[in-house]
Amino acid sequence: MNNMKKIVVLACVCATALAAVARPHFGPPPPRHHHHHHHGAAVGAGILGAGILGAAIIDAATRPDTVVVQQPVVAAPAPVIVQQPTVVAAPTVVTTGHYETRVQNVWVEGRYIDQVAANGAVIRTWQPGHYEQQTTQVWVP
Repeated sequence: MNNMKKIVVLACVCATALAAVARPHFGPPPPRHHHHHHHGAAVGAGILGAGILGAAIIDAATRPDTVVVQQPVVAAPAPVIVQQPTVVAAPTVVTTGHYETRVQNVWVEGRYIDQVAANGAVIRTWQPGHYEQQTTQVWVP
């Protein structure tokens, strides 16, 4: 609640308290009693209450409101990383050297071989595993 609203509310409360304590008598006069009434204590209490409420009003009017200011969030920009391209040297081609023909012994697994007989019948025979010589081309630097 801002200060002006506080002042208005407290002023209304103070006025109501004063009106209740020190109200004038309207209508016909009250019946007379044999003893004498003293309204001084009630009026004094009303004035004391008004003073307390007035002090609260002045305090509320002069005290500044608390102002909360949120500081803006400052985010540092992310670092920019620039990676230099990797230079790959082209492979050096060496053209010195030559191919040589070499003969190697290679193991051939055993297998069945189909042979055609003179009468046209197919005869299946087992040929056991053995080594064969193969020639290959090999680059020699």
